[in-house]
Amino acid sequence: MKQERTRFQKKGWQELKQIPYGKTKTYGEIAKLIDKPKASRAIGMANHNNSIMILVLCHRVVGADRSLTGYAYGVKIKNFLL
Repeated sequence: MKQERTRFQKKGWQELKQIPYGKTKTYGEIAKLIDKPKASRAIGMANHNNSIMILVLCHRVVGADRSLTGYAYGVKIKNFLL
């Protein structure tokens, strides 16, 4: 069964696609860009629900302290991709 994507998720994913190669943004920065400055955890969940990780590069999103945080394939893979 295909999960319905929310408008919030789609807006967040659109911002992920704007992060240039070799750069990162924090969950909070993405939340601010979509006018939801307190929604950094929700951005994390939207990333978690991203089913097209090859096109929507959620590995480029890092924690507020710029640390590598959760990734569906593990932090080692996230580090490798970055």
